[in-house]
Amino acid sequence: MPLPGLEAVALGELYRLALAYAPRRGPAGERLGKGTGASLEYQDRRAYSPGDDVRHLDWRAFARTDQLMVRQYREEILPQVELLIDGSRSMAVDDAKAELTVRLAAVLSSAAQADGYRVSIVVLGDRPEPVEDSVFLQRGIDFNGARPLADVLREAHGLLRAGNLRILLSDFLSPHVARDLVRGLARGAGGLGLIQLLATDDATPPVDAALRLTDAESREDLDLVLEAPLRDRYLARLERLVGGLQEECVRHGATFVRLVADATVEEQCRGALMRGGVLVPA
Repeated sequence: MPLPGLEAVALGELYRLALAYAPRRGPAGERLGKGTGASLEYQDRRAYSPGDDVRHLDWRAFARTDQLMVRQYREEILPQVELLIDGSRSMAVDDAKAELTVRLAAVLSSAAQADGYRVSIVVLGDRPEPVEDSVFLQRGIDFNGARPLADVLREAHGLLRAGNLRILLSDFLSPHVARDLVRGLARGAGGLGLIQLLATDDATPPVDAALRLTDAESREDLDLVLEAPLRDRYLARLERLVGGLQEECVRHGATFVRLVADATVEEQCRGALMRGGVLVPA
């Protein structure tokens, strides 16, 4: 089982999240927004209207002007990141892919916390399971899920909260309909990022190699020689899959980035994740 490592946490502190985010507004946040709300930072006053909170009446202004006025305060927002990690067996068919997944999750969690977000981690195995950040750092992820990602995601919605920034790490190689998957994730979210992680052989399988393919979920084996026509059909199907996810992300104002586990997490941060609008330097 790959572990994130403290170096991934330290790496995350060098970055901040760049994903588009329209945060939830409320009275218990840690950041100040542009509107008005219930924080303790005074912004302005306006004429009283029926239904206004009488605790905000400005009695000094009333004494001077004989008009009821209420104080307005800058709104507070509650920034939170929901980090969803595909815990299926297919994420661990390649050691480099599994290692990149857990280290990238640690980087994103660290970068989010350094930027003032609260982070909740949900591992999508055979069932969605919330995992404390400290537990994740100590134990990593046991990639043993056998169910399709789309099915587990539907069950995970009870753990998600409206207005939060959602980031999903997956290879997206299990059966799904891109429209339904992205629409379901985007519903109620304050922002959405999808990061596809592929092993080198997922992205560019070898030609004319004798292979034994094992279904990561069902464990069924298939022996074949990956001749060029079959490889080309696979690559065309992979591109259709990726294209569908990208199209739906554009439709919902989400971000999609594709990573191949042929580079270190440091290189991925400096390269694809910055170019794709997921991270910016701190």
